[in-house]
Amino acid sequence: FLVVYDSIRRDSYPAVVQSLALAARSLPEPRPRELLQQLCSQVQGGARPHPAQLLAVRSLFSGSPLVLNGLQVDHVRALSQVLFLTPHLPAVLLRHRLLSHILEIRHLDRALLRLGLGQLSEEELRAACYLRGLNSTHLGRAECRAWLEQWLLLSCELQASEASLLAHSMVLLSLNYSRPSE
Repeated sequence: FLVVYDSIRRDSYPAVVQSLALAARSLPEPRPRELLQQLCSQVQGGARPHPAQLLAVRSLFSGSPLVLNGLQVDHVRALSQVLFLTPHLPAVLLRHRLLSHILEIRHLDRALLRLGLGQLSEEELRAACYLRGLNSTHLGRAECRAWLEQWLLLSCELQASEASLLAHSMVLLSLNYSRPSE
């Protein structure tokens, strides 16, 4: 069932990246806009971004138009599907539920960092990856741990005001994970 549910979730990944690339075009500052457009192009081309690339554009996600409340409704719907939330609600409820779920994951990430990944069983590692957007059913323990370490590096660096970047990172870090990093 996890594979089927992940397939449904992954159907929304291209829409999230495309919406992000479109939103990047309207950003006023040229350098961050170029970095984000380059990041989207890399992901659309099959590359995996590094957490440092995501942190380089973090300021864009705490202000308009990339903050969750500034995103187009279709963009929010696609992000909601990544978290298995129903996209068939009014926009204000979609945004509220999405923010609530992302902040809960952020809270869990901080607890997980304090606990230490070494304390998790293989099943718990897989579940933690799956919750954060990665289909871990075909990955080994070491691969799950490596991906989760990258995720925690990013997540625990972000502030609550940067929840939009965390939501997008579920897609950006997971979409091409089965492919070699470039």
